[in-house]
Amino acid sequence: MKKKVLIIAVIFVLVALAALATVFIVKGIKNNSRSYEIEKVSEYNYFVLQDNNKFGVINKDAKVIIEPTYYSVIIPNPQKAVFICVDENNGNKVLNEKNEEILTDYTGIESIRLKNIVSDLMYEKSVLKYKENEKYGLIDYNGKKITEAIYDQIQTLEYKEGELLVEKDGQYGVINIKGTELVPIKYLNVRSDGYYTDQDRFKYSGYIVSITTEMGYRYGFIDRDGKEVLKPEYNDLSRVTDIKDNNNAYFIASKNGQFGEYKNSDQLLKNEYQSISFNKNNNIFLLEKSKTYGVADINGNKIIEIKYSQIDSNGNTLYAKKK
Repeated sequence: MKKKVLIIAVIFVLVALAALATVFIVKGIKNNSRSYEIEKVSEYNYFVLQDNNKFGVINKDAKVIIEPTYYSVIIPNPQKAVFICVDENNGNKVLNEKNEEILTDYTGIESIRLKNIVSDLMYEKSVLKYKENEKYGLIDYNGKKITEAIYDQIQTLEYKEGELLVEKDGQYGVINIKGTELVPIKYLNVRSDGYYTDQDRFKYSGYIVSITTEMGYRYGFIDRDGKEVLKPEYNDLSRVTDIKDNNNAYFIASKNGQFGEYKNSDQLLKNEYQSISFNKNNNIFLLEKSKTYGVADINGNKIIEIKYSQIDSNGNTLYAKKK
């Protein structure tokens, strides 16, 4: 009897360990699919050639590769011989360095222009979009299909190279250049929260999402890992991007016209203020309630009570005036 109990116990432990291992494997696969690498351009091999308002391509040795006979030419990645050439009838085709048409399995191929990204390159460097049955999908520069043509529109997400804002049936979400869905396609709008550091740039920024309700627009927040941190229930929502903390996000959010402070999903200051503003010189929040002012630290602790008619900041010094 004891042997049977021991065997059952061992089997139970093994099954539990197997289930746990499966969870970690699935989680690892999911996290891996969310990550992506931005292709770096180390050498400019090709350039647009203009002659009498016609366009072609030359290589780095100034040799004409494509004669300037096109209405426009786009070279999305100057390191690669992939040239999108448009004629006067707005018909486009993709040529290589031998003037041969490539990617002929797809129609309506377009480059994807970057938004609000500091770079001398204007387009996504590793993916293109194609059109099929009035819908758009993604391919790479070798013609490998990344997504089916299921989107009404594909455009870059501002500030975040490698991430794409996609539309389906009037709703928006975000995918990356591997085709992985980062933000579900169910929002009225999605935008980057604008968080930036010199070392990691916009790597740790998340997403401000919005929906429409009977009461108007409502905003929420999804972090870079795809977790809904704040439900879309706020009249206004902004991340305090001057607080440089890659592991935590601080927000000023309003409900019914009253502002509060949040750290991730935790409320630090109740929604009872007419305005809250962050002073990065002193790492404090200036609070206003009924035209009376006070100060709180970033953790929501009151360090100056709300009883002053005016508070001004000059460097590291605060000047307060009573009524």
